[in-house]
Amino acid sequence: MSTLTPSAPVVPSARPAPTPPSPNAQGGIGLRLKRMLFFALTGGGVLRAIFAVLRRFAPIARIGGRVVVSRHADVLDVLARDEDFILGPVNGPSIDRINGPFILAMDRGPEYDRDHAALRACARREDAERIRRLARDACARAVDAARPRRSIEAVQELTRAVPAELVERYFGFPGPDRATLQRWLRNLFQDAFANPLDDPFVRVAAVRTAADLKAWALPEIARRRAAGTAGDDDVLGRLIALAPEHPYADDDWVRRNIAGVVVGAVDTISRFSILALDELLRRPRELAGAQAAAQAGDLDRVRQYAWEAVRFNPHTPLMARRSARAVEVGAGTPRARAVPAGTSIAVGTLSAMFDPDGFPDPGRFRIDRDVRSYLHFGWGMHQCFGLGVNLVVIPEIMAALLRLPNLRRAPGRAGRVALDGPFPERLVLHFD
Repeated sequence: MSTLTPSAPVVPSARPAPTPPSPNAQGGIGLRLKRMLFFALTGGGVLRAIFAVLRRFAPIARIGGRVVVSRHADVLDVLARDEDFILGPVNGPSIDRINGPFILAMDRGPEYDRDHAALRACARREDAERIRRLARDACARAVDAARPRRSIEAVQELTRAVPAELVERYFGFPGPDRATLQRWLRNLFQDAFANPLDDPFVRVAAVRTAADLKAWALPEIARRRAAGTAGDDDVLGRLIALAPEHPYADDDWVRRNIAGVVVGAVDTISRFSILALDELLRRPRELAGAQAAAQAGDLDRVRQYAWEAVRFNPHTPLMARRSARAVEVGAGTPRARAVPAGTSIAVGTLSAMFDPDGFPDPGRFRIDRDVRSYLHFGWGMHQCFGLGVNLVVIPEIMAALLRLPNLRRAPGRAGRVALDGPFPERLVLHFD
């Protein structure tokens, strides 16, 4: 059984098409200022201060037409009550527009249950060790390439490159080439999950990308099915192999589900890793502890440092839900509030992780917390489908960097995280 099915060869044209500019770099000065202001006001420090006030004085606050939930108990309650607080109206319009039906836009029901079970049968928990080996090998190659110059651009050379290789080799979805694959996934991911301003440039880029991805993916799926490589051991091959026992699993169903599974893989892992590293670099004591864990090969301890660091440097500070019916939040407590049907709910996951009732001693950096208690990747029915992959790959990426002797920021702007919209784009690190 093969462990890697290559895509059909791509024949370069004499004059390659230029790479489209990032949607985050487009638009007039007014839109650019709006983006800058939004990201400044939703940074971790600002949100922590706002949520500290809300938790004390208005833990279930109505702000405009939205209800904001900030206490740990209430956040978990909303995320767990998936029939009262639904996701379909939140994610559905964008995901349907750029992908078609997928579990991250579905609420509880037969179609969700069928597709979720099929995906779990193809992206298997027992693949964790294989994923670890792929990630570790990719990290080692990236670091070895950087050693002669004693410098590494951590985003493109490592934190995006490693999960992109995983998408290619484990998920079996290489795209026409690495750069195109990464651009496709970022454009789609941003429009589906990180476009709170409804930025028109983000939306146009995603619609165009969706058409390009579909035009590549459907022939690739048909090619693999016709070539008899459907049973090859990657996630795409497993999805293709579901037919004919599962008649619903036609080529477009396979396309929708493999695209939905991989869309966040690269930038979720990259963003989380860079935010964790950026926070550790601000904390010499914790950085030294994480480096010692990496040197000792204690990946579980590296994971604890990373997950706690991102609590202070948030990956996903808020999640959104919509009330399916008239419900109550905080029932049985003095803070209880009735919520009408159709109300938008802002779920303060960042706030919950600074609530002493759920995270004792929240102002301290502690690595003795249960990693399962963090809310970086959600909670309940719609907890991140790729959580198992993240738990394996992020510590490997972090450890590869933390083992570098005297790891430090490059001088000046190069040593600070540069962003493309919400995504880290560049961070230069030096080492001895």
